[in-house]
Amino acid sequence: MIKTVLPLTALVLLGAFGLRVYFSLVPPPEATLTQPLSVIVPERIEGWTVRTVPMDQSPEAAARIENFLNFDDAIFRVYEQGDTMIGLYIAYWTPGKTSYRWAGVHTPDTCWVQAGWVRKERESAVPLVSLNTELKPAEFGIYAKDGLAQHVFFWHLVGGEPYRYNQDGMHNIWASLVDLREFGFNLRKEQFFVRLSSNRPLEYLQRMPGFDAILASLESIGMAVSPAGESDYP
Repeated sequence: MIKTVLPLTALVLLGAFGLRVYFSLVPPPEATLTQPLSVIVPERIEGWTVRTVPMDQSPEAAARIENFLNFDDAIFRVYEQGDTMIGLYIAYWTPGKTSYRWAGVHTPDTCWVQAGWVRKERESAVPLVSLNTELKPAEFGIYAKDGLAQHVFFWHLVGGEPYRYNQDGMHNIWASLVDLREFGFNLRKEQFFVRLSSNRPLEYLQRMPGFDAILASLESIGMAVSPAGESDYP
């Protein structure tokens, strides 16, 4: 057994060294995010109370993984009108900043569940449309905790395209090798994680003035649906 593990370990180390050399010689692509997320995400919407929530009060931080995520920019804003609440959380990594799978531990399937939420429903490639705004297909789930349910749409964008996979539990130690298998040497695309959550279903939100302004703000970070004929998943 030991004789088998040693060559495998040497191969992994050699591969990691090769990637390091490759990345040192080839510059990463330029970032497309030109404004802080705090400017892009609306701070005021008529008829809504808007507050910016400290990142350490998000379910992601409650799962005690935020310190490992090492993002370059992030925002968590909550919009409230009467008994309706909408939360918009965005994290951003510049090209080459972190592994695609490592950034993916943001998914509610991982961090919300570890923070005590129970997943009630789960779907993939769910359309999200409101008035003149159509976003790329989302991952969707309903999660409940302490008698409260949240309808959650989320996206992990890699190079502007949604990347979906199952990530139940903590980070996979082989994440970099999985990324290599999926993307080859193209491992330095910029990344966004976007989460839109509400105590109301989408059908209810679509009828509320101001909801479209929240969705429209996401178009500027590449969330608009791809033109006909283009794939939304790599």
